[in-house]
Amino acid sequence: MKLLLVEDDPGIARFALRGLAAEGYVVDWHRDGRNAAASLATGSYCAAILDLGLPDCDGLDLCRDLRAAGIDTPVIMLTARTTLQDRLDGFDCGADDYLPKPFAFAELVARLAAMIRRSGMRPGRIAFGTLRLDQIAREAFVGTVRLTLSRRAFDVLAALVQGGGPVARETLLKSVWGSDTEVSDNSVDVYIGTLRRVLAAHPDAPTIRTLRGQGFQLVLKNETI
Repeated sequence: MKLLLVEDDPGIARFALRGLAAEGYVVDWHRDGRNAAASLATGSYCAAILDLGLPDCDGLDLCRDLRAAGIDTPVIMLTARTTLQDRLDGFDCGADDYLPKPFAFAELVARLAAMIRRSGMRPGRIAFGTLRLDQIAREAFVGTVRLTLSRRAFDVLAALVQGGGPVARETLLKSVWGSDTEVSDNSVDVYIGTLRRVLAAHPDAPTIRTLRGQGFQLVLKNETI
């Protein structure tokens, strides 16, 4: 499962990154609110850990703005603000949980797991905007509409969602066909073309961009990169 950590303190961030990776989470780390908001808007994360004292904004304002924009990613606030009013303010702006610093890492993990369960996100589910993939059932949806994909096309799409940025052809070949494959780059292009046609049938679906020298990247409609 993929998490977003928004924390400007490198020491705390590295501690959390190591521990969460050991628990099986994939974690992206941002030090400021502006980049965090852009990442959360993709819908790629099952939860966010949000510090309140960020260099470019207050975490309360960021959480409030996320909710106003319709971004419902579960958020746990991790902060040195410990009064009852601080906690009430956090819940009032849309946080799902609130954990004061200093904290026990085991408690953070337990609270994250409980928060993700309440949100209905199951292990193996990943998302990008309106696109949702269930890797256990091997099903893909845009909104509530199920996509008809071959096994290989599903794997290519999952690799693009998990990539979180440009994914090279070589990376797709290794992750989908295996490191010993003799399949050519043209096979990747064929499946990318198929996925583009499938996604194009849904106005709210992400699109796949080709980036010269970098590979392919999922982007939201009308998003510039």
